[in-house]
Amino acid sequence: MTNPMPHTKKQFGVLGLGRSGLAAARFLATRGNPVVAWDQGKVPLEGLETLPEVEIWDGPFPEQRLLQCETVLLSPGIPRTHPGVAKLVANGLPVINDCEWLYRHCQSQGVASKFVAITGTNGKSTVTTLVGEMLAATGVNTQTGGNLGQAALSLWHEDTRIYVLELSSFQLESMKSFRANSAALLNLSPDHMDRYPGLEHYLEAKLAIFHNQQPGDVAVINADDPGLWPAARSVCLKGVTCVGFSIEKPVPGGVYIQDGWLVDHRGQERQPILETARIRIKGRHNLANATAAAALALGQGAGREIIAKILEHFPGLPHRMQWVRSVNGVTFYNDSKGTNVGAVVESLASFDRPLVLIAGGRAKKTDFSSLTQAASQRLRATVVIGESAKDIEAVLAGVAPVAHAGSMKEAVAKSLELAQPGDVVLLSPACASFDMFKNFEDRGHQFSEAVHAL
Repeated sequence: MTNPMPHTKKQFGVLGLGRSGLAAARFLATRGNPVVAWDQGKVPLEGLETLPEVEIWDGPFPEQRLLQCETVLLSPGIPRTHPGVAKLVANGLPVINDCEWLYRHCQSQGVASKFVAITGTNGKSTVTTLVGEMLAATGVNTQTGGNLGQAALSLWHEDTRIYVLELSSFQLESMKSFRANSAALLNLSPDHMDRYPGLEHYLEAKLAIFHNQQPGDVAVINADDPGLWPAARSVCLKGVTCVGFSIEKPVPGGVYIQDGWLVDHRGQERQPILETARIRIKGRHNLANATAAAALALGQGAGREIIAKILEHFPGLPHRMQWVRSVNGVTFYNDSKGTNVGAVVESLASFDRPLVLIAGGRAKKTDFSSLTQAASQRLRATVVIGESAKDIEAVLAGVAPVAHAGSMKEAVAKSLELAQPGDVVLLSPACASFDMFKNFEDRGHQFSEAVHAL
């Protein structure tokens, strides 16, 4: 513990001192609020310890100190089922998060900011970034972040008129009054099964993105998922405009792909936006991302010309189906952000050539069996790494040869040995990275470095 302080003022708790927790503690403290900040281990504090308003605890959970707080801000990495957190909730203490506090702060300051919120298992970061660029291109002061990039409370500015936030299911669990003027549920596939008893509980957390919408707001929903579409529509209040997006079929009242065109059909007449061949980001999943982003941006006033221009030039995000280099006719792609099976299935479907897959890491009670069918179409070999290597081998050994590697450098070298000219080597791990790497970015950087060293 550092920086003990008098306990006469109303105080705020901050649990978890990662990116969002540090930003929350700094935001509160610099506005004169005493803060009780806790993390269970030693973390880089980035100057937080120099703020006299902040009392820092590490190690055991400081339940009694936190019970003296008015509100606690919970970082997404800490589950609400954590024994200490559960006790705070049981004692009636409001436990929310930084995105909720940003919304409340805007309300308290009388700032007429709008919020666009995006969730789903895959594609959140790409859609969030696209929407942010589309809305910024209209000339409206726009900030983009949340689960992606900058933490929510780092985005605050009184002149901001639209906040575009990527929201994980963990974040949505701790949001109470937050209202999204436009909200999107992109897709749903099994993920984080170490945090949820079943897929229905995971879906329930995702659906919370629509709960506080009001008449006139927009709910953007994946119409290609027969289970998701009715579930999401059922939670939308009367007067909320439900806009379906699809890459498979026309959706009157929605935005979709038809005959090689991205189409806006929210009105009575179909309006073309641009030919899909001109969309720079490639792959079936990115076509869905582009369609969802267009629906969200249109709902907040962006014109079709602006949307077309952004989609023509947006190169994609790092570590998401990112081209790295070609070596001896073999092309390497970095999809380190493919941290669940659904993402890997979509990435595999993006190629029409044989490929060598590098997969593995720390599983999240993951069922890898659905990889078999997707891999059977094009897999030449698999190189497995990390804690889940044997589990993935058990699923894919019947499809193609499997090799083990103890490091990313070894995995890249083995993948080149297994590949043939014209093939693709794809890093798409289907797992979290924390067994071998700091995070998915570190994993992707090490992959790219190893490829460039070949």
